[in-house]
Amino acid sequence: MTKPNKPKIAIDIDGVLADMHNPIFETLKLNYTGDDVKVWDFFEELKVDRQAFWDAYKRIWSEQYHLIPLIEKDAPTTVTKLREKFEVHIVTSRPKETHSGTISWLKYRGITYDKIILLPPLTDKTEYIVDYLFLVDDNPNLASRSNKVILYDRPWNRGVSGVRRIRSLQELLEIVDAIAESPPQRGW
Repeated sequence: MTKPNKPKIAIDIDGVLADMHNPIFETLKLNYTGDDVKVWDFFEELKVDRQAFWDAYKRIWSEQYHLIPLIEKDAPTTVTKLREKFEVHIVTSRPKETHSGTISWLKYRGITYDKIILLPPLTDKTEYIVDYLFLVDDNPNLASRSNKVILYDRPWNRGVSGVRRIRSLQELLEIVDAIAESPPQRGW
């Protein structure tokens, strides 16, 4: 007898699992933290050079991934618990030169998963989650594209209302039974 397939969920990396703003701001010697990022496209508001930011992003993810902290120190344990009920896929968009460092970072931080999907930058992840229960992401633009997106609460997405939102992965763990039993819907 074959085991029934577990429902699939998708989890983003940057802004959900990984705190990438702080190490980049430090590398660029900018006096900001991730809490200073109040809008998704923050470059003009904070007067941060876009190219310098993305160059540092690529360098850190490909050469210094160990500098990138977890957003939640218990994320590895929480993701492991999620895997008891769900097939957990890491779904992230990023430059190709960061792929190896990304996989190394997940291992270094102890985050286990069933599959990783590495998409090119600016890819609309909602096109890839058709057969998923939901995607946990911090990108406020994705929330309007699919009712399967659960926003991971961050300063840059707090202006989005009427969507499902969590403040921690632990909170997600506490509500997974309700999510698995009911179809996705707007708000929560």
